[in-house]
Amino acid sequence: MTGPEHDLKKAYERLEQAIRDVTRLEEWEGLITDWVVIAANQYFADNGRSMTGVGQLLPDGGDSVPDYRVIGLLDVALTARRAGYAPEESEDDE
Repeated sequence: MTGPEHDLKKAYERLEQAIRDVTRLEEWEGLITDWVVIAANQYFADNGRSMTGVGQLLPDGGDSVPDYRVIGLLDVALTARRAGYAPEESEDDE
């Protein structure tokens, strides 16, 4: 296999290795079984308007992770992120 498909496969392999390297260096416990990368990009539409796109990258381009796993990962991450932004209780709340 050569060309764009080969390059894309190799890029996904490097991405997965980078995720494993970062989680090891961050001292995560256990084995990474699934992952999702969310990215935003800025671009200009034909009319010149600035646009933002949001996309996801999944192992092997998405064919190896079932949707219910991806949705579960995103849901847990979103819930945890939102909890981190929750205002702390004040003494008046007691």
